[in-house]
Amino acid sequence: MVKAKRYSSGVRTQPVFDWVSLIWFTSVVSVAGSQDVELQVIPQVATECGKNLTLTCEASSSREMDIKLFSWLGRNKTMCQIGDGQADPEVLCENKAVASNHTLTLTLINVMPVDSGKYLCKLHSKLGPVQKSTVVTVQDCLEKSVFSTNETHAECWFTGVYPRGTVHWFQGDVNLTDSASTQGEEDQHGRFNVLSQMNVETGNLNLPYNCSLWIPSDGKYLSSQQPTIVRRTTSSGSTVKLQWICMLVEIIMAKFMT
Repeated sequence: MVKAKRYSSGVRTQPVFDWVSLIWFTSVVSVAGSQDVELQVIPQVATECGKNLTLTCEASSSREMDIKLFSWLGRNKTMCQIGDGQADPEVLCENKAVASNHTLTLTLINVMPVDSGKYLCKLHSKLGPVQKSTVVTVQDCLEKSVFSTNETHAECWFTGVYPRGTVHWFQGDVNLTDSASTQGEEDQHGRFNVLSQMNVETGNLNLPYNCSLWIPSDGKYLSSQQPTIVRRTTSSGSTVKLQWICMLVEIIMAKFMT
């Protein structure tokens, strides 16, 4: 009984040892192979809203790679992949191969804040797997700025703003921001629309007002506007008289020219 037990134990442990050896050998070959493949990407890229951005991944090796998988991943999905055609209709993909050098480019069309984040280039060949990442940052986004005024209020409206911003009001060197009312909302692209209103009777009526878009995360102003405040200085009766005077002057000038 004792001998049979020892014999049985020895026979069963041999295949286990073989499997462990095989796994270890495969891992060593994979690591050694992946070191023969070099991937080159730009680690960090910054761009503005509305522009096209191209990410390039270059793979090279002194040995034949026999590529099985070459792809760009981002936003929790495969953006493009060799042999799979156009995986995402919102991007452009291009693959080039010269000898043992392979390049896969991913072009993001009309970049928006929702496109920011990490993009991963992955390559899997007979030499083993390798991957590198690029971080995309979107900044300095401002679609347009609009301002309007009347006798009592001034408004500044900034659209397509990113990163999130707020509005500072000044009159000369005096900061009037606390007297303004500012609100913002996010659009479907991750940008922000910011509206700020100011009572023009606040502060010195003889000095111009200035509204500036402040980006707290960047610590800088992205845009500045100086609304022109139009004030009524004449009564309605005086305005009518002034209009008649202008008309008479035009008539006299017309007769003089003829």
